[in-house]
Amino acid sequence: MIKDCKAGKIDMIITKSILRFARNTLDYLNYVRQLKDLGIGVIFEKEKINTLDAKGEVLLSILSSLAQDESRSISENSIWEIRRRFEQGKAAVNHTKFLGYDKDEDGNLIINENQAKIVRRIYKDL
Repeated sequence: MIKDCKAGKIDMIITKSILRFARNTLDYLNYVRQLKDLGIGVIFEKEKINTLDAKGEVLLSILSSLAQDESRSISENSIWEIRRRFEQGKAAVNHTKFLGYDKDEDGNLIINENQAKIVRRIYKDL
């Protein structure tokens, strides 16, 4: 995929942040180096890094390691939160995708009678 970039006359890729570019430090560095070999720079707006700049790769290495750790931490926290809710008997249900249900003040699913008529008809017509 990266080899095709030069055919399209790409000189620069602008990315919002390091977190949006790759999943881990090794991928960051591999992609940036491949692009740099093709004469294509990457600018990370949030971190204000230009990979064609001499100090860009050093900064990118450090910041991508931090970004990878931050991503891992967010993932671990999300998993912990989900497990904690299950232990407390509070399953997370996205009720907005359910036809015929709403949530009450306590987060319990309740029947939405207007929509339930549609659901009952669908099952009746099967």
